[in-house]
Amino acid sequence: MRIAFVDLMFSWPPLGGADVDLFHVVCELRRMGHETHVFVAHDPDGWDRGMVSPDTMPFPVTRLDFPGIALDAPRCAAAFRDAVDAWRPDAVFVCDGFFLKPRIILALSHYPIALRYYAYEMACHRDILRFKDGAPCPNAYLETPEVCRRCALESLGPRIRRGAADAWTREYLAARAYAPEYRATLLESLRRVCATVVSNGTMKALVAPYCPEVFVIPGGVDVAAFSAMPMPPADNRRVILMPGRAEDPAKGAALLCEAGAMLWERRQDFQILATMPEDAPKTPWFRPIGWKTRKALAALYAEASICAIPSLWEEPFGLVALEAMACGRPVCAARTGGLVDIVVDGETGLLFDRGDAADLARCLARLLDDPELAARMGAAGRRRAASEYAWDRVVAQHYPPVLARLQSGGEH
Repeated sequence: MRIAFVDLMFSWPPLGGADVDLFHVVCELRRMGHETHVFVAHDPDGWDRGMVSPDTMPFPVTRLDFPGIALDAPRCAAAFRDAVDAWRPDAVFVCDGFFLKPRIILALSHYPIALRYYAYEMACHRDILRFKDGAPCPNAYLETPEVCRRCALESLGPRIRRGAADAWTREYLAARAYAPEYRATLLESLRRVCATVVSNGTMKALVAPYCPEVFVIPGGVDVAAFSAMPMPPADNRRVILMPGRAEDPAKGAALLCEAGAMLWERRQDFQILATMPEDAPKTPWFRPIGWKTRKALAALYAEASICAIPSLWEEPFGLVALEAMACGRPVCAARTGGLVDIVVDGETGLLFDRGDAADLARCLARLLDDPELAARMGAAGRRRAASEYAWDRVVAQHYPPVLARLQSGGEH
């Protein structure tokens, strides 16, 4: 098949798990004999949209420039339609993005389309509000549009007034997602797709009533880049690593600090390292170490005895948990979203109640107290990552049914 991938956010080196997913899926489909071409939106005035050099990629990439001040729904949709039409694919995957995705789908609906739904970007206008005021948010935009629209306007107001500097807010304005009629456009786009791909069962439950067919496909891990490493000596001050975008409040660094304070009252044999800006507050047990490249992150896992994933929101997948497992590290993760699918509680790591610092501290203490248990869980995690989540296995197992659905034009 000739498959076009349309992405409003893709950057390489990656800024997040969605970038990693697109890169490896495209590479594996090419190895399976399919032709692929990636079409990327790029904002030369920003930092978080389309930061990729096409000539450095192992597959064809067309980058379409949309300076922030020129980003609008009709122009964006028409540019993608014309670029994709010139390549003449058999099918299209619409991948990462926020509020402009429905307009892109409608502009390309003369092709069989698979919608890759990475997070909750069409069910909640702010992902972090899937966990709100200390509890899971009971609302979802597809079901409670007016409640969520008012919440989004209130929450995004200060960012809009500051000048909409980030891709999220720019798309919100460009798509007019604040307007009541936006939901009708979104629902129409969901009806037009042949298949919707999500990362976990919670996301499937949100979108299944509105889409023709939904496939749950997990992400994967590069088991060569993130390979098994010997555990650090147990007699050293052990490192608890929080990888990923730890500066995002939804990722739970504040909760981890609270748990660390509880532990420090009883013991001083650990240090928490978090990949967040180095000017963030430090404590004797918590040290921000700045943003790390993926290569540097792989090396950082070698220093860690435990990987902590204290997410507060409905984590759609949990790539850093899988990377830690691939490196042979036990994972202490919140019982939320896709993390529940990845981490086998008591076997490859420990799950704690989301938002519960005392439960998190208890799980960390258990792994600190029993280095042999931590090593066994790390080894089990490596086996699970390699056998079930290596990228070649994920794509070969899960993508043929989606491609068959596209080839049939969505017919049953």
